[in-house]
Amino acid sequence: MSEAKAVRRTRSVTTEAMAERRESILQYASQVISRSGVEGCSFGELSEVSGFSVGMIQHYFRHRDRLISATVEYRIAGALAEWERIYDRGNNALERIHDLLTFSVEGEIPFAEAWGFWLEIYAAAHKNLQIRESVATVLSSWRTLFVRALQEASEENLLNPAADVGELATLFTAVIDGLAIQSLNNIYKSTPEKMIETLHRFAARELGIDPEEFARYKRSKLVAAR
Repeated sequence: MSEAKAVRRTRSVTTEAMAERRESILQYASQVISRSGVEGCSFGELSEVSGFSVGMIQHYFRHRDRLISATVEYRIAGALAEWERIYDRGNNALERIHDLLTFSVEGEIPFAEAWGFWLEIYAAAHKNLQIRESVATVLSSWRTLFVRALQEASEENLLNPAADVGELATLFTAVIDGLAIQSLNNIYKSTPEKMIETLHRFAARELGIDPEEFARYKRSKLVAAR
């Protein structure tokens, strides 16, 4: 191997390792925010949890505000990618709506960690313009997926909604957020499992579909396919 090729390979490995280390720090930071809030995500606390030195974390993010912003963007990118995978998996518009509602509870990240993070970020957004803009971006993208699925369902004559598509999409995202707060804090004896059932029934009624049929539809197909 020539010296030039060896240098290029070394640089490539180093760049890859740096990217992996940065992502690992962001994963730990999102966990810290979920448990302790934005204010609790200090370099010292993150170092304690992750095993990375404070100097190493500062090397990647310089100051705390940059770390918080990067963590939010990291979780947004992950959420958007997962949402698109869920959306594309459905065979028709009703399956997509059903899956999106279910995913809001049963995503790749455990419910308590996922919603603990977003609720802390929502709270911080009230006083932080940059975080508020990031929250607006992710909620807009989430709502857009519902708009797309609802428009498809309407075009396919699969529903009889009482409200227009945009209003329904806004209602869905609002109800998801509200039920997540209740489930995360066990208000009204709420649980993630109960949240899924409530979402399915609420959506079915708003869409003019039999709630029992809609609640069983995708789940029964998944079970039958196993």
